[in-house]
Amino acid sequence: MKQLIPSSLRLKLKLILRFWADVRSAQFHRIVRSSETRGQRFEARVEVVQTLKVANYSENKRQNLTIAATCIHNIVIQPNEIFSFWALVGAPVAKRGYLEGRALVNGKLKAVMGGGLCQLSGISYHLTLQAGLNAIERYPHSADIYTDETRFTPLGSDATVVYGYKDLRFINSLSQPICFRIVITPNQITGQLCTPDPITLYQIEFRVQKFPDRTEVQTLRSPIMPNTQSSQMELQSLGFSCYQ
Repeated sequence: MKQLIPSSLRLKLKLILRFWADVRSAQFHRIVRSSETRGQRFEARVEVVQTLKVANYSENKRQNLTIAATCIHNIVIQPNEIFSFWALVGAPVAKRGYLEGRALVNGKLKAVMGGGLCQLSGISYHLTLQAGLNAIERYPHSADIYTDETRFTPLGSDATVVYGYKDLRFINSLSQPICFRIVITPNQITGQLCTPDPITLYQIEFRVQKFPDRTEVQTLRSPIMPNTQSSQMELQSLGFSCYQ
């Protein structure tokens, strides 16, 4: 039955269902969609740098990342507001300048419009982990296509996004506003999470367990205390990611 419904119609239905789910859960008015306020004067508290691998569609991916990054760069998220990747980035369509890029679909690499944006959502997720924020919606990729030599980010730090279907969302549970700064260069992407005042930073550990049919990654977090070392008792489990 699903195959009889055009993909464009399925997407419209998903967007409508998500809209009403946000309204019913009282999240709709807390989601940041745009802001006249920019966080230029905020200080960078956490930074993550990742390489941009040279591969098929890599130039297209860089353009897609650049367009999407401008949509979240320096946007202020106030305390108790919700960051939604797609609410800020919007639809990745050709008329907005997006190109086809590689994306993992059902465990296989395919060329899709706006492909490559998962590196932007992933670096944003990694930053929030180190800032002590918790995702209320986040999805790992369906498969691990990298080796330890080719990996550009720790396994378990990814956050796949599919417009209308899979989003990255978190609540700003800090007592002060935050913003992201994203810089795209030919060879790398740099993400920063910024705030007006210092925050508690966290050490993240990704514990990998390999099984014959899957790989599981447990994400653990502990606060970094000045002049002290965090003990194992302080480790907080944030859950598991599973890769086929």
